[in-house]
Amino acid sequence: MGIDQLHMMGKGPYPLPMNRFMKKVDICMDTNVFITIPKSGIDFLEKAQHTHDSYEFVIPYTVMPYLSLEKKRHVGEKNKITPINSGQAHGPHDRMLNTHLIALNIDNDFLNEIAHSIYGKSNVCFKQGNYSFGNALKTLIQMFVEEHRNVQPGRRLVLKSLSTQIAAHLLRQIENNMPVSFHPGYNTTKKNLDKAIEYLRDEYDEKYSLEEAAKAAHLSPYYFIKAFKSHTGKTPYEYITYLRIQNAKELLVSNNISITEVCFKCGFNSLSNFTTLFKRRVGVTPSQYRRIIHNK
Repeated sequence: MGIDQLHMMGKGPYPLPMNRFMKKVDICMDTNVFITIPKSGIDFLEKAQHTHDSYEFVIPYTVMPYLSLEKKRHVGEKNKITPINSGQAHGPHDRMLNTHLIALNIDNDFLNEIAHSIYGKSNVCFKQGNYSFGNALKTLIQMFVEEHRNVQPGRRLVLKSLSTQIAAHLLRQIENNMPVSFHPGYNTTKKNLDKAIEYLRDEYDEKYSLEEAAKAAHLSPYYFIKAFKSHTGKTPYEYITYLRIQNAKELLVSNNISITEVCFKCGFNSLSNFTTLFKRRVGVTPSQYRRIIHNK
């Protein structure tokens, strides 16, 4: 199992051995979205809770009467979406035989970045329930699967676009803690923080200046850090590190650029610092990540 798969699915324990599970499913993924489609019915024979950093959306094609969320039984209704939040323990509550489903995982940082772009707020928490699985989302998933399977020029760009559309659709469709309505200019502080975010996006590959970012938001550095964390769920340093790691992952796909070049292109000041932060965020070193990507 590749590192992005492990990052999305968590380390288990699972209700059946991972090597058996991987043989029973088709997997379509990019760096932000991971779709698992069983080739046949799956038998869940025992209880086994696990967690992961990603958000998961379970779409059963047969009723799942014994789905467990935080050790409480939940019935996954046929052709409905059951959302599972980042870090929420889940798994089978009891035996379920010949179960057919789709599991859709979305990277935590990616979904929260989309949420912030739409609502001006992060730290998404979906309300437990069964939600409509409409034709619009079905079409997006089908397009994602087809694009993943049919390797064509521009594939990664199309998958990224479809990932964004899928995340936005789920945020609109499923009840969550985001504001009911949102207007981009509703708050002066929010407008100024958006200017600071633009600054960070423009300058992430250069030397980061907290003072310049705070100046863009018309706040002192102290209040800027507090306001930025409240607004995005991350400190400015955590946010710019996220941008740098995401860009590094994109660059590591190519063998035409060395890892040292990737390091400095993304704004890290030393190779050792880059390697440490990358491993902490992704789970493997940059060189290991490159090998995994090319061995898929």
